[in-house]
Amino acid sequence: MLLAGAGAGVASPLDEPLPAEDAKIVLDDGRVIGANGTVDFSFEGDGPNQSNPGTGGDKSPMACPEVNDKPKYTVKGTPYFMADKDEPQSTWLLPRQTVTWTVTGSHTFTWDIGASAEFEAKIILAKAKLSIDTKISNSWTWTGTQTVADTNGTKKGYRAVLGQVGWKLTTVKTWIAPPCTVKKKTIVIKAPRKGDMSIGRQNS
Repeated sequence: MLLAGAGAGVASPLDEPLPAEDAKIVLDDGRVIGANGTVDFSFEGDGPNQSNPGTGGDKSPMACPEVNDKPKYTVKGTPYFMADKDEPQSTWLLPRQTVTWTVTGSHTFTWDIGASAEFEAKIILAKAKLSIDTKISNSWTWTGTQTVADTNGTKKGYRAVLGQVGWKLTTVKTWIAPPCTVKKKTIVIKAPRKGDMSIGRQNS
């Protein structure tokens, strides 16, 4: 059964759509990351103790020498589906049903970062661009004409959602705070990458 794009609804915000099972990202080194794949990398900050960026770090006369160590960032990247917010389209697919949409014009995707995390998010995104994927960006506009389709080959229904596959970067930052306390902070970035439009799958 074929479902046209006309009359499609807007994806529910209650859960996030996932990339289709056959979605993949080809990294700069040729590795292929599937919809459920992950890629990891780590790096050190540019200066010691960046728990308070722009202030020169924390200082205390009682601090141990390790407070001068550079903070360490451990990043886990997973393919992440970003729904189209310019012209949202979605429809419910039962098993064996197919949807086809013809996409035209310009569609812009922008990153999603936590509150007060922009300073470090820029650093992490720049490192990700160098380490795994030069196509990752804080903003990407797809322009053109493309036909996208999805067939439900599963045994249960799901909502097909128009968008594109980007990255979810989950970063754990570790540093030593005065007097000598290990601190950890998690930073989550959802970022687009230069690529075609596609269809994601949402449970509700």
